[in-house]
Amino acid sequence: MTPRLRRRLGVIVGIASLLSLVALSLAAPPGASGDPVDDKRAEAARIQDQLEEQGRNVSIAAQRFNAAQSRLSDVQGSLAQAQADLQNSTERLAAVKGLLAQAAITAYTQGGATMIISRLVRSGDHAELVARSQYLRVAAHDQRRLIGQLRAAREDFTIVKGKLAAEEKDAKAATDEAAAARRQAAAAEGAQRAILSRVNGELATLVAAEEARRLAAEAARAPALPQAPVARFDDVPTTVARAASAPGVVVTAKAPPPSSGAATAVRVAKEQIGKPYVYGGSGPDSFDCSGLTSYAWRAAGVSLSHDAYRQWFETTRVPIDQVQPGDLLFFGKDGVESIHHNAIYIGGGEMVEASQTGVPVRIRGWRSIDLVGAGRPG
Repeated sequence: MTPRLRRRLGVIVGIASLLSLVALSLAAPPGASGDPVDDKRAEAARIQDQLEEQGRNVSIAAQRFNAAQSRLSDVQGSLAQAQADLQNSTERLAAVKGLLAQAAITAYTQGGATMIISRLVRSGDHAELVARSQYLRVAAHDQRRLIGQLRAAREDFTIVKGKLAAEEKDAKAATDEAAAARRQAAAAEGAQRAILSRVNGELATLVAAEEARRLAAEAARAPALPQAPVARFDDVPTTVARAASAPGVVVTAKAPPPSSGAATAVRVAKEQIGKPYVYGGSGPDSFDCSGLTSYAWRAAGVSLSHDAYRQWFETTRVPIDQVQPGDLLFFGKDGVESIHHNAIYIGGGEMVEASQTGVPVRIRGWRSIDLVGAGRPG
């Protein structure tokens, strides 16, 4: 099998493997766990693994294309040099032929070689006659030898040029094949990214629906809480009543002084709005709940653990009716020990939070159904 055929077979096999991966991602059934959210997460993870494999295939195809381009460039450079050498030989041959022609004209106008020799004999200088005769023979021989060499060189370069032209044709073909393989690989990767984007969108929809069902179920289990007309933390009478009824809330008689870095923490938290939620994310490109609150307060000079439960004990308790922008709100179903989420209050009954996969950092109204309490950093 020739190297060229091996290259083509390699390209065909590579393209076939890429297309089979895309077909697999389209046709593969979801997992059998029975939980739609878990099944969709598993599907997204599988597609992500396939996408990474296709990324490697794109990189390999790109490297092969670069190698083919380099080979083509080398052959074209050699071809250009051969052309230049051939042109130089042609010019030298023409120059020698011109000298011979001039010598022939001179000999003819002076009566040919016999006339020249007769004049040398009549000069009476035998040594001069011998020397000039030898010079004429040597000069003629050198010119004939040079012409022969230049003609041989020209023939050699003509052969080399033909071989290089054939190599250039092969190199161009290899480059075109590599470029086609690279385009195929990139297209397959793009298709896989589109599939992953669709699956992630479906996952976000499922997660949002699941969250809505969870909240509805919690509301059904605590019918008295939704009736509270609380919409803002600065509604003191109603928030005090709600705080007193919330399970696990620790109410103190008086709040500590406002934190000096609160404004900075609020500003930094707002600047992260729209960035993705990633479990364990602590910035600056992605966040989870405690990663966001610790990131915001770190900018204000306060160090907090990357853990919502620990942040409860690292902050000072604040009565719900005295919450200020920058304070942290903690959430859990069954009091302090159940804390699983927190957010940063920004005023006006709103908070900034990094809540769950598929939902970016956002502003939303505070909720009372699972609010454990508030804490003031600093």
